Amino acid sequence: MNTGSLVKYGLIAAVIGWVYFSGSNDNEYVEDDLDLNLVLDVTIDTLDKVSETVSEETNPDEAFIILAETLAVDYNQSQPSIYQGNIGVSPQTDSSLLAFDDANANKTFDEGESLLYLIEIDGEKSRIIASSRSGEVNDHHFSGTSLLAGYLIGSMLSRQRASGVSSKSLANKKTITSSAAAKSRAGSGSHSKGK
Repeated sequence: MNTGSLVKYGLIAAVIGWVYFSGSNDNEYVEDDLDLNLVLDVTIDTLDKVSETVSEETNPDEAFIILAETLAVDYNQSQPSIYQGNIGVSPQTDSSLLAFDDANANKTFDEGESLLYLIEIDGEKSRIIASSRSGEVNDHHFSGTSLLAGYLIGSMLSRQRASGVSSKSLANKKTITSSAAAKSRAGSGSHSKGK
């Protein structure tokens, strides 16, 4: 995949992801049984594994694509299983990674395929954040990473800044359980239901 394709598909997925993850329909709750702790464990392990295969001479875009491709493989091979279907990972221009149900296994987010979760980097608090489609948010810290993992994270943070993502907005993102997310959504819809 070349950089032009990355940008093209990244922009398409970013728009779809924004609409999907922004909760455009507050009365709709998507139930899922994703274990975000497992997702984050696999993400951190994969970040360390990929950092061993890239160097400071590796093009940052290429390193990011390698990370996304390796994450897709590792998410699908995870034991216990993260998701019963096939997981695809779409690298976004803001350095987030969008995981989706890749029903046709073509490694591309297609119309009709469901979004599963979003992975983001919070450089200010040294953590990786996972947000599920149900509104659950969880994080793991990545302190003590190797020099090359630090290089990979640094290049991702540079992409993030170049895309206009505020480090403060990610730093303010709090963990929330799926049940708390459900209660929050139920509460926000209660005012719209009649007298």
